[in-house]
Amino acid sequence: MRAQLQSTARSVLIAVLAVMATVVLGIATTIGAAITLTATTALIVPGTGTPNPGSVGGYEANARDYYIETTTALCQPSCATEPVPYIAQFWPFPFPGWGGLSGAKWNVSVASGVAQLTSDLIGAYNPTPDSQVVVFGYSQGATVASLVKRNLGQLSDAQKADIAFVLIGNPNRPNGGLFERLALLGTVPILDATFGQPTPTDTGIQTTDIAFQYDGVADFPTYPINLLADLNALAGFAYIHGTYLAPNAKSDPGELPNGLDPATLESTVSEIVANCQTDPRCQQHGDTTYVTIPTPNLPLLQPVRDLGSATHLQFITTPLVDLVQPALRVLIETGYNRADYGRPTPFRLIPTANPITVTVDLVKAVGDGVDAAVHDITGKTPTAPAPSAPAPIAPAPTLMSVAPQNDSAARLASVDTDSEEAPSADADQQTLATVTHLPTARRAPAATKPTRPVLRGPIGPQAQKLGTQLRKTISGTLGQLGIHPRGTTKGTGTGPASSGSPDAESSTSGSGADNNTGSGAAA
Repeated sequence: MRAQLQSTARSVLIAVLAVMATVVLGIATTIGAAITLTATTALIVPGTGTPNPGSVGGYEANARDYYIETTTALCQPSCATEPVPYIAQFWPFPFPGWGGLSGAKWNVSVASGVAQLTSDLIGAYNPTPDSQVVVFGYSQGATVASLVKRNLGQLSDAQKADIAFVLIGNPNRPNGGLFERLALLGTVPILDATFGQPTPTDTGIQTTDIAFQYDGVADFPTYPINLLADLNALAGFAYIHGTYLAPNAKSDPGELPNGLDPATLESTVSEIVANCQTDPRCQQHGDTTYVTIPTPNLPLLQPVRDLGSATHLQFITTPLVDLVQPALRVLIETGYNRADYGRPTPFRLIPTANPITVTVDLVKAVGDGVDAAVHDITGKTPTAPAPSAPAPIAPAPTLMSVAPQNDSAARLASVDTDSEEAPSADADQQTLATVTHLPTARRAPAATKPTRPVLRGPIGPQAQKLGTQLRKTISGTLGQLGIHPRGTTKGTGTGPASSGSPDAESSTSGSGADNNTGSGAAA
């Protein structure tokens, strides 16, 4: 009897354990399935000089945080990263990690990356609805990813939904990439480098292409005749192109991506992509979203900034840079055609910038530069006084202003509105009198006394006072030498102009000539 009870109890216990095991297994399977459904892997294809991104601390994490999670729905809320190692060299350039004269040539290096990435995509990281993939390519890695993307264009729409591409510093960007700008070269045998293979935009695979403005690899000028733009892009290669994934174990101390702290960069990329339909920093072409992140400081002027930091002369270099930077930026931008980043655009010869628009922008930029320099020196931001009269009605359009259909007229009107005073008939007469008041041998007395333009703004009174003192000093010195300018009293070195009034100086200059006195003739 006892044995029978024990057997029954054992059977019940086994049954209970079996039920519990089934429940636990079912829960585990459900959780595992849920995890599998949300699992996405980002394959990181590095740039030249970094053959294995997994060996560089912060490299893969920054790629994911800065550019993948901020742009790609497949990587929400997060995703794992896996390196795609390859040769990553470029003969014969002697930059660190590029290989120099003993390195692999471009096409050989790119081919090794294509082979490795393709192997991953058909093997361990084959994209499926349960295991989606994002391919990330940086610089030469973006070229590798572009070629693989072209090969994947034959996938079905369902398969394409499980893979996406994110490219940064892309030399094959259709409009801006250096390798596309040089498309006419084709394959250069000595370099074994092929130019003119723009990243495709018609595959139906979601792609985000991100570039820093003025990066000499991904944002090279359209018109090489603009030497300022060319030099700025070359400086951009040196100062910008290598910073996309900074800070990491290979970056210089204190280096930041495009001078932006990581949090600002992430929020900027997210904002641009979220508002792509209206944000001028974003364009869409085919299956690709193009993001161009503005560069706060021109790379061309970075050596001046560095010199100031090294010599502790920032009080000189900072105002100087801020003075010229706005105008330089306007001139440099005339070397670009940013109408469509997805349209393959090799080098062109003749810029198409509207001269009216450029002139208006340049005038405004000069003013902005002066304001910035004054702020650097004085700590105050100059503000123009309110206009004393309403702005005049714009004149009738001329042939030059009608031809270009743009906002030039409105922008010209805005410049006039921001001026200190609205033009008037009297002001025009005064200006004309001032301009025509030239030193001549004889001239009839002016009917009215012209008014010398008065300097306004924060330096106006000081400059006026300095001018008065300078005139007194010069007149006195000439008087001691026996030379008496027009309108002065012989032997005193001063005359009516010594009162410091610009009007007095203007009127006495005329009378001296007309009377033909000894002092006037000598002067």
